Parts: sequence; structure tokens; C-alpha cells
Amino acid sequence: MRTKSNLPAWLQTKNQTNLNFEKRHDFVGVNIASLSKLLHFFTNITPVYQVKSSPWLRVCSLLITSLLVLLSHDLIFLWACLLLYLGQLVFFPGNAILVIFKKYLKLIIFTAIFILPSLFLSQKADLPLFFMRISTLLLALAYFSGTTTWQQFIFALKQLHFPSVLILTLDITVKYCYLAGIYLQGSLYSIRFKTLGQKASFHLLGNLIGELYLSLKSRMNDLYQAMILRGYKLTSKNRFYPKLTKADLMPLVQLGIICLLFWWF
Repeated sequence: MRTKSNLPAWLQTKNQTNLNFEKRHDFVGVNIASLSKLLHFFTNITPVYQVKSSPWLRVCSLLITSLLVLLSHDLIFLWACLLLYLGQLVFFPGNAILVIFKKYLKLIIFTAIFILPSLFLSQKADLPLFFMRISTLLLALAYFSGTTTWQQFIFALKQLHFPSVLILTLDITVKYCYLAGIYLQGSLYSIRFKTLGQKASFHLLGNLIGELYLSLKSRMNDLYQAMILRGYKLTSKNRFYPKLTKADLMPLVQLGIICLLFWWF
């Protein structure tokens, strides 16, 4: 008599970004799901919500707004910046707003873990001003990450003529993070197949980190040697320049309002 055997869901699905494993203590399965989401983040060419403004203008708005928020000591100005960003989110779809606010909450939790202990130990800290600054900065960062992809960010840096070394370093770092994720995901899948029906040991984590380090070191040396042999130099002329479009009018008005409020208060 033949028994019908069904494959697990993580082997049948083609979409590797929403993998759900039955046991939460299974660190191999949990790490596979986390890596799948990370790889999807690096390869995603469409943001959470597609805005029509130019990427270089979004980068400038983020940098200028962050600088003015850090220099300001007025709560009214910080409230105004916060309301301007919230006003932009009103026109977004519900799913996009939910994703951006999830990023916002994650940034708040991550920041609170590192900053709050030292802040409460300090007796001269202005807590309302500090919280308003952090809230505004993190909302601006979550808005930027929700409307701009890595590819658009690198292209915006080229348009703004940032140093070529900085752009090349960021570009290679992102690509090698993706390659490291691919290698680590393959290693976790092999462990998953070899220990099918068994409990994987936590000692494998150290071996994986060691193998990942050696693999990345070898790949980086190969890349460096290939660049030297091909005569690669950072002397190519950057032919990208910022261009204004009709869709950039509203972001420019908003940036002008923020600058005017900073000067006023």
C-alpha cells in the first residue's frame, strides 16, 4: 500500500519572501526566511510607493531636512516638519502607509535600544526636544526608504556628483551583501536538507560565519585582481546631471517651506 507524502510548503512555493516555518525554535528555517526577505530588499527595483519626483531631489531633501532638524531648538519647527511628512503620507495607499510605518517603528526600536540608556543617565538632556528630533528624523528616513530604492539612490549620488570612490564603495558593498546572502542561503538550505527530520546544532553558526568570511575574502581578492588587470581607474567622466521636472515642483515647495520655517523660528 502506497502512502501519499506531501512536500513541505517551503519547498513547494516559488515566492521565497514569505516563508513560514512550523517551529519558531528552528533557527535554520527562521534564518532562511529572514535571508529571503533581505535578498528581496536588495533586488527589488520598485519602491513601496512610486513617486514621480527625481531621486536626486529626494536625497537633497533628506539631507537638508536632517541638517535643519538637528540644528533647530524649536519644538514648533519640529512639529511642522513632522506634519509635512505626515501630510504627504495621507495621499499614499493604505498598504504603502502600513509598510512605511512598520519601518518607522523598527527604526524607533533600534534607536531606543542604543540611545535611551545614556539619555536617561544624563541629567541635562532636554527630553521633549530630543524625542521630537528623533521622531522627525526617523520619519523622514522611513519615508525616503519607502519611496527610493538602492538603484535610485546610487543614481542620485551620481547626478549630484558625489565622489566616485564613495559611490563605487557603496555599490560594491550592496552587491557583495547580496552575494553573501545568496551564499549563506545556499548553505542553510544544504543544512536543512542534510538534517531533515533532525534538530540542527547551534554550533553550525560559527562554521557558517567562518566559511562566509573566507568565501567573501576570496571573492574580494579576485575582484581586486581583475580590476587591476583590466586597468580600472576612477577617471571616467560623470555625465549625469540633475534635471528638474514638473513632478519636482511640490517637493521643492515643501523644502522651501521647511527652510522658511527654520529661518522664521
